[in-house]
Amino acid sequence: MKKLILLMGLALMASLTLAQTWSVTLTDGTKHEGNFIRIEPGRYLLQTDDTLYELTDDDLDPDTFSIRRRSDAAQKRRVIERRDYVELHTDGTGTHHWEMKLVNDTNKVITELRFGYAPWEREVADQRTYRDPFGNVLVPEYDPPRHRWADKPDQRVEISMPLPVPVAPGETMTFNADETSHWIQMTADGLLYNMNGDYPENRLVWHKVRLPKGANISSINPEPVSRFEQDGFEYVMWRRYYVKGEVTPLTVLYTLD
Repeated sequence: MKKLILLMGLALMASLTLAQTWSVTLTDGTKHEGNFIRIEPGRYLLQTDDTLYELTDDDLDPDTFSIRRRSDAAQKRRVIERRDYVELHTDGTGTHHWEMKLVNDTNKVITELRFGYAPWEREVADQRTYRDPFGNVLVPEYDPPRHRWADKPDQRVEISMPLPVPVAPGETMTFNADETSHWIQMTADGLLYNMNGDYPENRLVWHKVRLPKGANISSINPEPVSRFEQDGFEYVMWRRYYVKGEVTPLTVLYTLD
């Protein structure tokens, strides 16, 4: 087993699709119930009520596949891996940087990026800037187009962006984006940072937040995989697998000196 990552959260399984729930036996004999997917050949994720495991074929007892076929764990589309970094500011805004990986596992050249926009992402579309790994700014095109968004506020939007540098067969590339928008809610107990998930595709997410200097954390939910201080800033980080449309909030409640 390469990693064991703790993700406390009682509501975790409520939104996972029942068809993906497995009984998984590891080579040490332990059994776990949870959402089990193959994210690439020989590499799997198992998310239980409180833990996210990253597994390989060597970690799995053959009994795991005695009832369900190995192919049942495969995804129709490669799982999108995403890394987020959010810098929270004292004025209630946050600068959100994120990166996603594109793997060209076809025999054709990829000349554009295509992925979905969740309805909530429409609010930050005008603040968001996309770049490829060479620093080129990517220009998004939307389907349906912007002028029709108000007609169907809950409709999924498809985004496409031509790539100045094509991605060759077998090549892996990353692209990134950033935006600054209002993230913080004022509550009776303090300042609340909240990220709900609700992605338009299945995504494996690292989500790291840097709080402003002088922040005093009251609560974090669910339990993060890491929390540390550096240069006077408090950092909180989670890692979890989100099923398409799953809403599982990641929250930090804090006050400022």
